[in-house]
Amino acid sequence: MSNSPIIVRCSKCQQRMKVVPLATDSQVKCVGCGAVLKIAGTNRSTAPRAPSPARPMSPPARTAPTNQPARPAAPAFPPAPATFPGQPQPRPATPANRNFGSPNPSPPKKGIPKWIFFVVGGVILLPIICCGVLGLAFSARVNSGKPVPIAVSLKAALPPAQFPRLGVPEKTYPSGVKRYFVRIGANPDIPGQTMQMCVFIPAGEHADRSLPCVLTAPAGTPMLHGVTLEENDSYDDETLPYAEAGFVVIQYSLDGGLPSGSENVDEDAMTGLIGEAYPAFKAAGAGVVNGRNAIEFALNSLNMVDPNRISCAGHSSAGSLSLLLAANDHRIHRCVAYAAAYDLESRMGEMTSNILVRTIFPGINEFIVETSPTNHIDKLDCPVMVFHARDDSNVPFSDAETFVGRMKSAGKNVTFETTPNGDHYESMIDPGIPTAIEWLKKD
Repeated sequence: MSNSPIIVRCSKCQQRMKVVPLATDSQVKCVGCGAVLKIAGTNRSTAPRAPSPARPMSPPARTAPTNQPARPAAPAFPPAPATFPGQPQPRPATPANRNFGSPNPSPPKKGIPKWIFFVVGGVILLPIICCGVLGLAFSARVNSGKPVPIAVSLKAALPPAQFPRLGVPEKTYPSGVKRYFVRIGANPDIPGQTMQMCVFIPAGEHADRSLPCVLTAPAGTPMLHGVTLEENDSYDDETLPYAEAGFVVIQYSLDGGLPSGSENVDEDAMTGLIGEAYPAFKAAGAGVVNGRNAIEFALNSLNMVDPNRISCAGHSSAGSLSLLLAANDHRIHRCVAYAAAYDLESRMGEMTSNILVRTIFPGINEFIVETSPTNHIDKLDCPVMVFHARDDSNVPFSDAETFVGRMKSAGKNVTFETTPNGDHYESMIDPGIPTAIEWLKKD
């Protein structure tokens, strides 16, 4: 009888994975950071045996750090061979005149007519010219022209005409906070019109426009695909504290999510899945369209939300999205970015220099330029809090210092909060979120 799957979380990068436990203790490789996780066996009486190594996975769950990048979304392409298959190998040169030095040299031949040179030259140059034209056309297709501004994506992807109501809560916490699961199923051909949201409502009765609101998205992507939310998904550590502090919380999905079971495929298959999800994620402005629709949902379906106190917060890749949303929607009151990827161009430049990567992800260079938070500083007009641990092993602390310095040079309202330890994830849980809650309560 097969065992039921369980949800495990990596202690290093906090990636959530669904695995099926074996009868004896086993090991799996984290799809987020590659760390080896120990899974306890279901039959503790059986003598343990050496586990089989997990198949190599392409981690889809974390944006790669600047130094020593763990390329979760980048396919592992082998280096090009020194010679192409079937290519003739160099041979020793032979004398131009084989009769040179012979006692009876051949009589000199007449010169070759000039018209032969033109014919031969034309035959040689024509394929070269054709290859050059085809190469330019291929390059243009890969680069796909100018980047599409997020503002254009927002205008092209209108929000749904109607939003659902909350319905029945799926869970009530001891604190009295209620959690609801909401699906938006409008036009699947329009970005952002097929979404899922987990909504947390503080305990008690609430007058209209009386509560502040925090929008947040799931973290753990390489900024090349989205995330689908499911009922009873457990992101409580990252969401519940805001609700227990008196905020309505909306956690929203991101277009271009990977299909269920993708954590079990090999590296080549993972690359293909990310490549298939990428167009939807790109069309949704890296999730900004989804964030905009979460705002619309709050204003249309949650009467207790104060429209003047809707803020956004996010960790890692979701921190990058938090900055992008604040820069592209003036309704955001305050913005929090925990351990975000601030400069995607420098972070992902090495990966995108690969021609095969640019083929699998058309327009990726322009997309990264458009979705890099550092390129949107001029539009970040609301107060921003940047939180970063000095010992962050995923995103270097110096990246946060550089971003905050640029914000201050541009005259922006930025608060820089730091902690000496806690690494990439735990520092956000504590002291990051408690610090942000107090900052968000300021007028």
